[in-house]
Amino acid sequence: MRQTEVVRDRMSREPFVVVALPAPLAVGERVSRRAWPAHVTLASNFVVEGTADAVVSAVRRVCAGERPLKLRFGDAAWFGPRQDIAVQLVDSARILALHARLADSLEALDGFAPDGPGYWREGYRPHMTHVPGVATPAGTSAQLPFVAVAVMPGATATVVATTLLEEDARGS
Repeated sequence: MRQTEVVRDRMSREPFVVVALPAPLAVGERVSRRAWPAHVTLASNFVVEGTADAVVSAVRRVCAGERPLKLRFGDAAWFGPRQDIAVQLVDSARILALHARLADSLEALDGFAPDGPGYWREGYRPHMTHVPGVATPAGTSAQLPFVAVAVMPGATATVVATTLLEEDARGS
């Protein structure tokens, strides 16, 4: 697992998100919440007390030894509070298991609170959020070798850390 530096001194009462990506984002990169590149949310918006370091450490502990995440695309669906975000459901037991391990680790952090508790644990439905207008035929496979942690205090997310899941992490 290769890591990049963490943007320091980010106080957390800003919501965090953890995503898996097919292509990397740079630490410090800013992305409009409405224009994220294709990604699978592994842990939806949540807050903790303190800085980003605790969140990044928790995510990296969980991701240590993980290989790139493989998934198979399913049907299209609508997500979000207004059901206005087009997504594509994905099938991956590993992503479900990774979400559960991330939830265990992140929920143990001081001051943890999810923005949308219904999207955690039993309410978690793995899905790919594509760039607008992009869809992938059901049954198509993809691989996600990058994990990013970002803060999303408003209309723009800022990447605070990235991790490359390496192919040889568990002797694959």
